[in-house]
Amino acid sequence: MPQEPIHHPNDKLLKATFSNPDNARAFFQNHLPSGLSCAFDWDSLRLESSTFVDPQFAALESDLLFSLKLQGSNAFLYLLFEHQSSEDPRMALRLLSYILRIWERFTAAHPVPAKLPAILPIVLAQGKRPWKTAPRLEDLLDLPVGMAEVLRPWQPSFKYHLLELVRIPYEELGGTAEGILTLRTLKAEPVDELFCDALWEESLLFAISESALERLLRYVLNADSNVSLLKERIRKIRSKPLQTKTMTIADQLRQEGRQEGLKEGKQEGRKEGIREGLTRGQVLALRTAVLRSLEISHGSCPAGISEALEAIEDPKRLEQLLENALRSESIESFAQAL
Repeated sequence: MPQEPIHHPNDKLLKATFSNPDNARAFFQNHLPSGLSCAFDWDSLRLESSTFVDPQFAALESDLLFSLKLQGSNAFLYLLFEHQSSEDPRMALRLLSYILRIWERFTAAHPVPAKLPAILPIVLAQGKRPWKTAPRLEDLLDLPVGMAEVLRPWQPSFKYHLLELVRIPYEELGGTAEGILTLRTLKAEPVDELFCDALWEESLLFAISESALERLLRYVLNADSNVSLLKERIRKIRSKPLQTKTMTIADQLRQEGRQEGLKEGKQEGRKEGIREGLTRGQVLALRTAVLRSLEISHGSCPAGISEALEAIEDPKRLEQLLENALRSESIESFAQAL
């Protein structure tokens, strides 16, 4: 079992599934307009090893870029997976910046006179509510009504293909068995349907590899920690071999999660202990420095001031008092500031 903790489980599930060319090919063939799908040379589909997402959006989205031939010419399919809970009305603007980066990388590798390849941007949205945003860049432009037709030829214009999981019924999500189950899982999670029948269709579960089954179970456990509900759902699997295999993987993942939690707890406890130790040492050193400064500047330090300093635990406050001790004209003036 892989031990890598899941920080963005939807990213990992989507990328692990659709980095596989067979899964990606079947997904695109089922969810692109038929006129486009028929024109692509699907045997030429290749995954490109790059990401074009801005760092500030890395927690909200992930991407996959595929190259392929379109009637003998170079082309790209750019799949952006949007897994934030709400839509971005300016998605087209973000996509424009990603498209430019793809072209910039292409031009670096293909000097003039090579022409820029066609790019088909596809947004796969996971949110629980349908989007209201129109998927066209020109809808973001504020063009005066009387000048719109005159200005439009000078403005960038494109449309992205928006696939909203919330709008697509489970049975209409197409592709390979692994791809279908991944899409169903990503659709089910935001709307709390991870234990619905569509996600546990046995004909699909039979058809996927053990590693793919593990990824799906890992995602379910990460998204819904109700282990009793998961076990109850697994017990409904009619095929005993499949039920046993699924239950075994789920138990292994639970044990892995416990061990990871214990490890993280120990590490956090150790860090907390170090932090507390450093803070405590800093407080003692600052108290000593304040007392020593008063003794050097004024010859002595009354017991009342020592007792008052013992009650102060805030390092910043003690730093302030150290500065006062160095600048005070008398013990009395320091005591007033204390």
